[in-house]
Amino acid sequence: MGNGIYVAMSGAVAQDRALDVVANNVANARTTGYRAERIAFNEVLNEKGQLSYVQADRTAMDDTHGALVATDNAMDLALEGDGWFSIQTPQGTRYTRDGAFSLDADGILVDGSGNSVRGAGGAEILVPPDAAYVSIDSEGNVYADEDPVGQIEVVRFDDKQLTREGANLFRASGRPVRDELPAVVSGYLESSNFDTIRGMVDLVRISRTYESLHRMIENYREIDQRTARDIGGPR
Repeated sequence: MGNGIYVAMSGAVAQDRALDVVANNVANARTTGYRAERIAFNEVLNEKGQLSYVQADRTAMDDTHGALVATDNAMDLALEGDGWFSIQTPQGTRYTRDGAFSLDADGILVDGSGNSVRGAGGAEILVPPDAAYVSIDSEGNVYADEDPVGQIEVVRFDDKQLTREGANLFRASGRPVRDELPAVVSGYLESSNFDTIRGMVDLVRISRTYESLHRMIENYREIDQRTARDIGGPR
């Protein structure tokens, strides 16, 4: 079997991985605070250094900020700058840009999955049931009427410290970086930073490339089968 089929197969595998990444981005184009994934390709030489293959080397988070959209809900929050909200989950502390928060039946500030939003030092933020209104300032201080009830924990990490998990959450390794924290903006949500139009164009391009490589693989197989018949046939 010729080397060409292996080169085509490596390209098809890489394009299949790229298709998965872009399809996931498109599916989350309307997810609040979603950070798109970008895939990087790498050229790999064979053992003799005479033939190069392609592989999907890694994915990285696109740290571009999404647009802020007004909601007029005081507990909808966005971050103006680099940073993350801290969420307490059953698996431990996780981080998100999705600030669509609300109060649960006990008056605890929670995310869309019911996980509590961490206050400074890891405490829950509890709003008394008789509070007439809730307000949140640019430093994340939460007020029930005029009384402070906690401060939302906002942190910053180097992007390389973050690992994507489900439900729009990230796991962090190491300590947060000690840089200036972003401002908390109440009454706004951050939209996804993924461009849907670009995503659809990428899906078409990747699909066509994958189909072309698949046709190449089939052509190589036909050539190999024909060659085998010719060599093994009657003389």
